[in-house]
Amino acid sequence: MPFSFIRWLICLFCIFLLGGKLYAHSIDKTISATISDLKFSSIYGKEGLLTAEDKQGNTWIKGNIPLSLLPGPVIFQISNMQIVDYDMYLQQDGQLIQQQRNIDLKGHSIQTRYPVFYFTATDSVYYLNIKKQPIQRIEITVDEPGRFVKQANINFMVNSLYYGLAIMSIIFNVVLYLIFRDKRFWLYSLLQLSLFLIFFYQDGMFYFFTKGKWVSPHFLLWNIAICAVLSGIFAYYFLDLKKKVPRFRQIAIPIIVAIFCTVLVYTWTDIQLFRNLASVLFYLLPVVCIYHGIRMFREDVYARFLILSFGFIALVSVFYTLNNYIDSPFLSFFDMDMIRFASTLEIISISFAIIYKVRTLQDENERYREELNRYLLELEELKNVGHAFQKNDSKKQRIGNTEIMQELKLQYNLTERETEVLMCIFNRLTNQEISEKLFISLSTTKYHVGNLYLKLDVKNRKEIQQVFCNQV
Repeated sequence: MPFSFIRWLICLFCIFLLGGKLYAHSIDKTISATISDLKFSSIYGKEGLLTAEDKQGNTWIKGNIPLSLLPGPVIFQISNMQIVDYDMYLQQDGQLIQQQRNIDLKGHSIQTRYPVFYFTATDSVYYLNIKKQPIQRIEITVDEPGRFVKQANINFMVNSLYYGLAIMSIIFNVVLYLIFRDKRFWLYSLLQLSLFLIFFYQDGMFYFFTKGKWVSPHFLLWNIAICAVLSGIFAYYFLDLKKKVPRFRQIAIPIIVAIFCTVLVYTWTDIQLFRNLASVLFYLLPVVCIYHGIRMFREDVYARFLILSFGFIALVSVFYTLNNYIDSPFLSFFDMDMIRFASTLEIISISFAIIYKVRTLQDENERYREELNRYLLELEELKNVGHAFQKNDSKKQRIGNTEIMQELKLQYNLTERETEVLMCIFNRLTNQEISEKLFISLSTTKYHVGNLYLKLDVKNRKEIQQVFCNQV
């Protein structure tokens, strides 16, 4: 009985193996039949590559492995996150054999930034079956494993330099926002974060860290849309277009709505027409901002910063987009590395421009505050014209108050701002009135008042008045 059971197990195992071979053979025959029915045509600008489309709408690519690599181990990769769902077939011993992705020659699973195929090539012909996706541009790498890994490591190191700079820029602008409380800093941080995510996805880093489990072309499209909108909003505040171009919002809001509606429709339908329309709309808002920047180019130094930085990266992005649709030796120069280089220059120039602009605004506010204080003093003196005695008495009192303030400043080691706040408290102004008079925020006013309490060792404003009276 046990012997009979073992024989049944052996028979079932043999049937299973035979069935698997027959199934694989039938698939190979189906693939071979499908390929034999295809009508391949050459791809413009891609020597040695042929393309065709089957009845299911899948795109097939036929190519050749360089003879210098035959026979021997080979790595195949398409470095494009828009082309990740595809199968590869090799012509071996007269049969088409489907290859396993992300598996090395020893059968170990590997972690890569893009789908990769390791195999031992004996025949130069290979086929790619790209699932139901139009191909705008394809860059194929076929190389010996050693050279491929070395070049991949170099590319990763170069990309890491940009990631480091981008992260430093984001942190730097967040810190500056916390110091200056200027919305331009956090807007620029969001813009840089959006750009960072675009490059991070395009460079295959999400694919790498999720081991190929997370791929979403719509994620990239939405990030580009957000980046385009943020660039327009940042330019709006950076150039102070609210005052200079009052109708800017009436133009920008319809463009923003059109961008997100187009992307949303494409996300739902996957109709390529809406994807192409979105690619055009992405540039519309930055172009409007650049146009107004050009109009302000002569009189506004910040407009020059914006034109030189945003204009350069916008131009490179346009050429990069055209490169996806048009094969040209000139356009092929504008790849992701070129956009990354333009973004690096933009990060450096705009960051310095923001710092310079905020510092200039602070100096202007300080100057306006001094002029206003001078005007108020003069106005107060004019009110006493005709009252010589009262005028002289008031003047003496004002001089006396100033001298007392200087003594208090030296005695308690007060700053200029704390001295100004102390004078306002002596004049019985509230925190809100002090904030408006000195052109500082209410929270800053409360901060200086708290410091005065500590330095003068008092608990309330009445005790501050007492300190002043004692000094008199």
